[in-house]
Amino acid sequence: MSGTEHPVVVLRIDREAGRHTGHPRHLHPALDLMYVQAGLEQALQVAVPLLDGWLGQFRVESFIARVLALKPRVAVIRAVTWCLEESVRVAAALRAAGVVTIAVGQQVQHVARTRFGGWNEAYDLAVAGEPEEQAPRLALRVLAGEDLAGLRAECRRRMDAGEVALVEAPHALPRPRFGRDALKTYAFPFPVRGRPAARWGYVLTAWGCPRPCRHCTAIVRKSVGRDLRVRPVGDVVDEVLVLQAAGAQAIAFEDDSLLVHRGRFLQLADELVRRGVGLPWMANARPDELDEERVAAAAAAGAVLLKVGVDSGSARLIERLGKTADGAGWIAATESAFERLDRAGIGSVALFMVGMPDETEADAEATLALARRIRPDYLQMQIYRPYPDVPLWGELPQQSRTHGAEYHYLTPATSCSLIPPVALAALQRRFYRRFYLSPGFVARHLARHWRHYLSVAGLARAPGALAYLMRGA
Repeated sequence: MSGTEHPVVVLRIDREAGRHTGHPRHLHPALDLMYVQAGLEQALQVAVPLLDGWLGQFRVESFIARVLALKPRVAVIRAVTWCLEESVRVAAALRAAGVVTIAVGQQVQHVARTRFGGWNEAYDLAVAGEPEEQAPRLALRVLAGEDLAGLRAECRRRMDAGEVALVEAPHALPRPRFGRDALKTYAFPFPVRGRPAARWGYVLTAWGCPRPCRHCTAIVRKSVGRDLRVRPVGDVVDEVLVLQAAGAQAIAFEDDSLLVHRGRFLQLADELVRRGVGLPWMANARPDELDEERVAAAAAAGAVLLKVGVDSGSARLIERLGKTADGAGWIAATESAFERLDRAGIGSVALFMVGMPDETEADAEATLALARRIRPDYLQMQIYRPYPDVPLWGELPQQSRTHGAEYHYLTPATSCSLIPPVALAALQRRFYRRFYLSPGFVARHLARHWRHYLSVAGLARAPGALAYLMRGA
């Protein structure tokens, strides 16, 4: 076998990371694909290339050429709703060249619920749900010469039955490998409290989220199951230390919510301290998880930033989304949580949405008012899109559902809220301008992070961010 031939390649197709936003983005690695890659490399004892189409400007023809140059027999391809067209074009070209195509990612759950032209002709096989265990097994069965028609019928039966693959043995998964270049490629692009970090490692400690939210899509989640399936805390800290030895200066814990299980999180925080890891880290959390005990433990263990899913400042909408039965309590918990984080010296990103089902402009104004009261380090305001894999999707009228390329930073063509589509984009811009251009934010940000802007990289990012905030002003 020549050096350019590979039995399997792993591909991420996503055209949106470098488009439409006009401001710096946090580019996350595709950890699910990295686990697929690691599993295949362990089984095959050869290198398995991972091509990440989220990096740079994605062009279908050049991407296809890069893949075919590797001469693969099998391609595992991850995509989501907003790039189904590109996914189909890439997979169809590879299949026409004799490559067996395996679909993974949210695209599979999309197609299982609503058709997309050409998808069945482009893909031989598919794994719905979490691919980390099932996709390598399926690829190995193909390489072993199993009947492709039989495998195709098996995948189709599972999709038709609504089966979703789940990681069952997280402790047995081989670790993803991060080289020094990857640590830099996926760095968090904004200043965080404490010393600057240019190389970031990524770690999943568990799969699954037990929360009953009705609007949450696999596009933003790291896993799809409800049951929490965890790795031993000691193994997690071992992986953090391996990343540190590889050059990581900070860690991003990618769990859907690292703090969801109080006892386990406290154990993890204690182990990080006991073993003297000393790396700053960020993670995802909910406001109602940020009590005094967990915040104190996070601060002691090195937390410098928590991304907190607030979603809305409207108690009515919070209850509608299934976040909690007590919307007013959610708002109160949000205000308390951000105050605790600030006192503990932990930075925060408040994650909000606009355009949710039945949302009114008064609801949106309540969200803006809450964002200004809690004074997070950063605010993210997405335009909500109801993708086909969420429970709410089936309740919406046909014209309000997202079927194709609508991305949550694009001006939407439709709205499932009571706010007209064109007004949603204007609201999003206004949220950003009022928050980021307020004198209070500017003063707080510069007081904490002025050193960041003394670097060439920091100065280079500032004009793009400002231009985005000012667009349409």
